[in-house]
Amino acid sequence: MKIKSAFYADIAIIQFTYWFNNKNNTQICVYAECKEGVPFVEIDFRDTDKELIFKYALRLGEIQNELSQKEKYSLDYLQYPLPPKEDKKYRLD
Repeated sequence: MKIKSAFYADIAIIQFTYWFNNKNNTQICVYAECKEGVPFVEIDFRDTDKELIFKYALRLGEIQNELSQKEKYSLDYLQYPLPPKEDKKYRLD
């Protein structure tokens, strides 16, 4: 299952997804791009369990809300590091 939507903080989605994949042994892919100044993100859940998708989506919504209220675009890099550039599951164009 794939979704594509505008999000407030695309970098935070990449950070959170990388952390979530490592913690839950999932293979969620995230592709972020900017269209006319608006950050869009495509999330490919692949064969992720429905319960984990729900958990992921709920926390992702909370993160986006928290960051927009604080006017921040990324999470704490010590807790949520960016993935290595060679990891093809995460792309920021």
